[in-house]
Amino acid sequence: MAGRIRLDGLREALRAIERVPEAMREARTEALHEWAEAVLSTAEDKVPRDKGNLWQALEGRVNDHFGRADVGVWDPAELEYAMYVEKGTSKMDDQPYLVPAFNEHRRQVTRTYRAAFLRHMGRGS
Repeated sequence: MAGRIRLDGLREALRAIERVPEAMREARTEALHEWAEAVLSTAEDKVPRDKGNLWQALEGRVNDHFGRADVGVWDPAELEYAMYVEKGTSKMDDQPYLVPAFNEHRRQVTRTYRAAFLRHMGRGS
């Protein structure tokens, strides 16, 4: 005996499912930009500012296409010095600024992504 089943809300559920990939991409981009900005700001606060060159060389980069965010120093003129400050040398104590900034904001990415995803799906504030 075949019967009919009525599923209320199926159309809305299917529309929501169709929105998932785009909401995921938008949330990922938003979370990466927010994370990179937070890490950069913290690193800037922590970096020694004897001359200011290293502080000015700090940069945050987000590649939306590959879903990647990086914060660091890419200026060849400052790169070696940046490593010496972060890790120290036999004649200079370490003064870490990047690793502590990364660690401080490590858990932020998941929370930010989750909140952004829910917002993009129309379920968050």
